[in-house]
Amino acid sequence: MATRVLIEGIGGIGGILAGAMARRGLAPVLVTGNSAIRDAIRTSGLRVTTPEEAYCVQAEAYGDLDEVPRLAGGYRAAYLVMKADRVVEAARRTMPLLDPADGHVVTYQNGIVQDLVGAAVGAERVIPGIVGWGGSMHAPGVVERTGPGSIHLGELDGRRTARLSQAAEDARAASPVVLTDNIRGAQWSKLAINCTITTLGALTGQTLGEMLGRADARHAFLRIYSEVIDTALALGVRLERIAAAPMLLYLPRDAGPVKRLAKDLLARLVGRRYRRLRSSSLQSLERGRKTEVDWLNGHVVAEARRVGQATPFNARLTELIHEIESGARPIRPSNLDDLLVAG
Repeated sequence: MATRVLIEGIGGIGGILAGAMARRGLAPVLVTGNSAIRDAIRTSGLRVTTPEEAYCVQAEAYGDLDEVPRLAGGYRAAYLVMKADRVVEAARRTMPLLDPADGHVVTYQNGIVQDLVGAAVGAERVIPGIVGWGGSMHAPGVVERTGPGSIHLGELDGRRTARLSQAAEDARAASPVVLTDNIRGAQWSKLAINCTITTLGALTGQTLGEMLGRADARHAFLRIYSEVIDTALALGVRLERIAAAPMLLYLPRDAGPVKRLAKDLLARLVGRRYRRLRSSSLQSLERGRKTEVDWLNGHVVAEARRVGQATPFNARLTELIHEIESGARPIRPSNLDDLLVAG
């Protein structure tokens, strides 16, 4: 079996994973489509800062899969950490580089991508993962882990396999790891968080603390989150705990005034605790790139339609982000007023 691995997508998250794995001696081969990142790693190494420490490591970095050295027997695994809209093509192009017997890809995307990836390369070749902490790239080859959290990993069929254990061991170089027999439930719990914090932040341009200081923003926050939970439950998904119990911020449509007040208070506390958090989708827009909204809120809307669930807030939010991406709408706090027409 090949002992080396590929890491594709060296941004904030991928850079943290790559740095930690290289430091542990796993000799990952890095692939990034950004030539400035590739050149910085080749010249100065990959510089990593975490809440605990800072270090620099050397690693092989390439600008395209065509440049990657072929190994006899193939690479053991490829960790795919690019945006969701590029992961299927990346997986397809990666397969010839992998161990033909059990080479596999581990998908570390926002949203739920493994079904499409599995359709392209075979479901048996895919291990889905979730990264529960944040990462930022401050300059090419300079990354920072911006908070605590764990990585969740699980086989699609819930089995505990040797390759899953190996993927977990690799990931432990960067953070604690949770193995689950219900990775889809974990993904939907994470999706509810991303659909609110990530996309709402892209709409307003504000930090989480700034947004959730407003009562109407907290109302939108709770409705977006609860629509995701309603959709997951209608699909028969058994939700898993990620950062907190998934039902903690859930607000039923028929909730009375006492429950509404209690959930509003919880949303206010979330805003205070994570007040400096800036949306990763906002950062994409600021760089002139598209967001992953179609893989987040848009995915919820599509799945909800299949099971007869109403998702007016997620549908409207998806539309507004598309308008921002097209240049028809600026990023501004007053965008929230156009979201609230959903109810």
